[in-house]
Amino acid sequence: MAATLPTAAVRLVPATSLRVSKPTWWLESRFHFSFADYWDPARMQFGALRVMNDDLVKPRAGFGRHPHRHAEIFSYILEGSLSHADSMGSKESLPRGCVQYMSAGRGVTHSEMNDHDETCRFIQVWFTPDSKAPGYGSPKYGSSCYTKADRHNQLLHMLSGTGPSPAWPAVNSSKDPIQLYQDGNVFVSESDAGSAYELQLAARRQAYILCMEGSMSVNDGQLQARDAAKVKGGEDGATLLKLSTAEGAHFMLIEMAKSDDE
Repeated sequence: MAATLPTAAVRLVPATSLRVSKPTWWLESRFHFSFADYWDPARMQFGALRVMNDDLVKPRAGFGRHPHRHAEIFSYILEGSLSHADSMGSKESLPRGCVQYMSAGRGVTHSEMNDHDETCRFIQVWFTPDSKAPGYGSPKYGSSCYTKADRHNQLLHMLSGTGPSPAWPAVNSSKDPIQLYQDGNVFVSESDAGSAYELQLAARRQAYILCMEGSMSVNDGQLQARDAAKVKGGEDGATLLKLSTAEGAHFMLIEMAKSDDE
């Protein structure tokens, strides 16, 4: 049945189009959206997705204690380990395959450090929160750690939100996803060569897909490492989203409510 659906529209975001920021000796970041000293009116957000930074932090350095408010922030670790501490008393260090989440609410301070001897690479993502969601206001922190088996040749559901979760095949939600104060769902997969997924993107939904490692295709678009794709669903009915990894890929898929922005 899925094959008879119209195909979702895909717009590629090549890695070469990302802003590479090197503000200090210990940090190299790739910005998917306007952030810090980078401002592009055409790249302000994609629906509720406001920030996606691909960060490389050198050993024994990092982001010292600083404040945030009204942001849903999570980080997915790809290399090394990331150490978190905050004004709520949370403190831990997380390795590859773990995700940490912080709802800044009405105010929190935190630090994100690489306290180890190898470079840390992580994907830092921010959502604009739904401030009317039940329970929103006080800051909170949480994390989950996974093995490769949890995401191997399947879609690992790491975070969910205030809206519906898509009824997709090959989804692993055996561990309850971390809850966001926003309508969005976050999946990761580390898929072998030859893996393929056919997903229905519901009406008035969209997705942002980041190929973190390896290479993959999104409908007819080809992604190499650090490339991304914006996917827009239909207005009145479901559309088809086809993912395949001819050579293998580690990717993140963020599904959310459709918006009018590009």
